[in-house]
Amino acid sequence: MYARTSTWAGTPEALESWIRHVKDKVGPMVAGLPDNGGAYFFIDRDQGSALTLTLWTSEAAALKSDETADKSRESTIAATGVRLLERGRFEVVGKV
Repeated sequence: MYARTSTWAGTPEALESWIRHVKDKVGPMVAGLPDNGGAYFFIDRDQGSALTLTLWTSEAAALKSDETADKSRESTIAATGVRLLERGRFEVVGKV
């Protein structure tokens, strides 16, 4: 399994828009992609940051979804006003 992350920052208002956007648009879109293993969306209101974590059944699936992820990030920025701070990709090596 592989994970992709996106780290976001924004004003309290932008982060509230981000929450609505991930619930209404991003989450359902990701859930419909082939070989998706789940998605989690986290927020730290005190720090003004948020994190997206998507899981993929294989490295090939994660790579195949890269173009969709880039478009989703762009639409999230445009729709909410958050800033993308960092992108990451990780191999999942353990789960409890």
